[in-house]
Amino acid sequence: METFVAEMKRYLGLNEQDVALLRQLGPRLEKHFPEMAERFYSQIPHHPHAFRVFTGDAQIERLKRTLQEWAHGLFRGSYDEAYAANRFQIGHRHVRLGLEQKYVISAMGIVRAFLHDCLAVEVPASSERRPLAGALNKILDLDLNLMCESYMHATVENLRKLNDQLERANREMAQVGRTKDEFLSHISHELRTPLNSILGFTKMILDGMSESREEEQELLQDVFRSAQHLLGLVSDILDIRRIEEGRMSLRIENVNLRELLDSTLPLVAIQAAEKGLRLQDQTAGTSLPLVWADEMRLRQVLLNLLNNAVKFTPSGSVTVRARTEDAEVDVPKERLPRLVRIEVEDTGIGIPTQKRTAAFEEFVQIDHAEARRFRGAGLGLAISRRLIELMGGKIGLEAGSHGQGTLAWLAVPIVETMTPKEPLAASLH
Repeated sequence: METFVAEMKRYLGLNEQDVALLRQLGPRLEKHFPEMAERFYSQIPHHPHAFRVFTGDAQIERLKRTLQEWAHGLFRGSYDEAYAANRFQIGHRHVRLGLEQKYVISAMGIVRAFLHDCLAVEVPASSERRPLAGALNKILDLDLNLMCESYMHATVENLRKLNDQLERANREMAQVGRTKDEFLSHISHELRTPLNSILGFTKMILDGMSESREEEQELLQDVFRSAQHLLGLVSDILDIRRIEEGRMSLRIENVNLRELLDSTLPLVAIQAAEKGLRLQDQTAGTSLPLVWADEMRLRQVLLNLLNNAVKFTPSGSVTVRARTEDAEVDVPKERLPRLVRIEVEDTGIGIPTQKRTAAFEEFVQIDHAEARRFRGAGLGLAISRRLIELMGGKIGLEAGSHGQGTLAWLAVPIVETMTPKEPLAASLH
């Protein structure tokens, strides 16, 4: 099968006689190549779109040498597949740089005019110059065809890549759409459940169906708990929306971690006691460092981890621990920011390894046979991850230390004035 370069040589009529003429002409013109490069690149950088390609004087000097080497190649007399491949590479580089094909055609016109002017100087007699000019036009046409062909191939390749990217994006968007549809279906059910309870229990009270003051109080307690649950769902939805839109603002300040833990743990102690769970605070009685955080949001995240631990633990215990660690960043060790890591470990149903990353995604719920028994919007961990990251910290899930349950952890930066040598941080274990 005839190659493209062979086809073009046949189409242009580039024969062995032309090749011999080009080899003779090259040495007579090569002294003009530096002037050609200077004249060419004295004009190109002034083009309004030149900034897309040219980055400075050093690059232009290199391109001048490249243009001269290209000109030498025109007259070497070897116009084979290797020659074609070199021209194809030039075209591909131009496409990658974003240089439009019309500029290459225009540039070839400048070079063509200059070389013909040089030919007229070097070969004054028109009879001798005519066959040399014909051979020169043929090789310049061959070069232009090779580079334009490379433009087509590179453009098609880029379009194919863009189409692949578009198809992937469409698949991802379709998946996001399905996920959000599933979420909306689920959240609609979750919102209706406490709302129906509120309406139902309120109707019973209004209809005087309570047989005693105590029974009415129980119904009011059910109304209150359902309203709290509904408020929590709505708050989660609003939080994730604000975060996604970049409207979540935090008040980062020095936070006393000891006081934060002491005021937060009692909020889950009653639920733990009702299920017969042991709530163990291994940080009790120790000093904890000051941290950089938004106190209200840090408490929200910690409560989320604690509530999840209690909710998904049928029996056993929930344990809270804390320790310091270095941030995993590429800076000298003596300058590593220190973090305090708070761990909440339970002996509950656990999360499969392959599901732990998905647990922090928006609009994604863990498809776990046991987890489906518990109510919730599935946004708590997604919100927690985004909040902790906004505070400059990190968060994660691991397997429990004894192969049972889940170990959820968060880490936030310690105030810079605190050092590991000071008693406040040294008391962590």
